[in-house]
Amino acid sequence: MTIGIALLGTGGIATRGFAPAVRAVAGAELVAVLSRDRARGEAFARQFDIPEVYDDLDALLRSPRVQAVIVATPDAIHEPQVIAAAAAGVHVLCEKPMTTTYAGCLRMAEAVRASGITFAMGYTLRFSAALQRVAELLQAGRLGQVRYARLLWAVKGAYGPEAWRAHRPQAHYWALSAVGTHLLDLLRWYFGEPASVGGAMVRPAYGGPNDELSTLVFDYPGRLVAELTASVLFAGGNRLELYGDAGTLVGENLFGMQAAPPTLTCNGEPVAYPPNNPFVDEVADFVQAIEARRPPRATLDDGVRNVQILEAAQQGPLSRPLPPYP
Repeated sequence: MTIGIALLGTGGIATRGFAPAVRAVAGAELVAVLSRDRARGEAFARQFDIPEVYDDLDALLRSPRVQAVIVATPDAIHEPQVIAAAAAGVHVLCEKPMTTTYAGCLRMAEAVRASGITFAMGYTLRFSAALQRVAELLQAGRLGQVRYARLLWAVKGAYGPEAWRAHRPQAHYWALSAVGTHLLDLLRWYFGEPASVGGAMVRPAYGGPNDELSTLVFDYPGRLVAELTASVLFAGGNRLELYGDAGTLVGENLFGMQAAPPTLTCNGEPVAYPPNNPFVDEVADFVQAIEARRPPRATLDDGVRNVQILEAAQQGPLSRPLPPYP
């Protein structure tokens, strides 16, 4: 069986990630594309040899070729698009974060569960061979009990102040929407659910409504403290550090599509892993989940919980004002 997949959106993630990935996956066919700009959609279709182009979602969902969609549009548009796809019985792979608010995620989840479709969250880091190797080392106890985890991902130049993530209402987060949500998912994958979260979300350069630099701190009582930092203000930060009572693991350039070569060491020794394209494996997992009627690797609940934690951090700042020193 071949799954006909439509791409909703023609931005960078669709061009560099999902369109080539669908074409590389056996059992998947890229059959349609949706763009608000018809000319842009037609150019995208020519580039990737896509037979159908739409600027109306309802019309796309009525196409007999379309069995699934990949939602790669601005965050605020995810909710109506996913709900419409669920109502049409069309399977969904939704880019991160799931949408802009926890309440919106709950509405999406209700529609998805009522429809019975397969829903996958676009947490591509789960499909990275390097990060899967880290998970294996943790499970094997190579670090003992991890006591401190630190993740940093900075992407200056990739998401500038003119981009939609910097502005309401299309997004409620900028750095956290671009990359921080991935790091949050990584911590949940490795360590499970934190008991509490605090956040410092600042806007020192542009002063817009959405975060430019964010640090979130998670407490896992009796086990570890973990933190993540995401920023659009500087480049070159792409690092994973895990410190346990039996060892240390450090990774450089493991997140995203980096020009610099990735490195991974455990207790000072290089760690080998097979290179892969995470987008190809992500789409393959989505297709296989549809065919086998099984949960995908990144689930509906992962999407909902991620936004719930982001919202809790936004509402409960880590910092507290200090009294003046006498």
